[in-house]
Amino acid sequence: MLKRENQLPKNTLDSVNPQGFGKLHSFIKPRRKELRWTEIPWEINLWEARQKASQQKQPLFIWAMNGNPLGCT
Repeated sequence: MLKRENQLPKNTLDSVNPQGFGKLHSFIKPRRKELRWTEIPWEINLWEARQKASQQKQPLFIWAMNGNPLGCT
């Protein structure tokens, strides 16, 4: 069931103030465990990655996407 307009929650962006910004920032800031992917030595050159994988007898993992970088399509 849809809510009526007067039952919708207030826009919370209006309530962000300098005093509450620190709390909001700590809430949305990525935690260390969420950034572990940055520790992987990613190869951006496909040919070099292929050669390295071959030398190390390791599989090649390719991550590809298209569209807007803010959302994979």
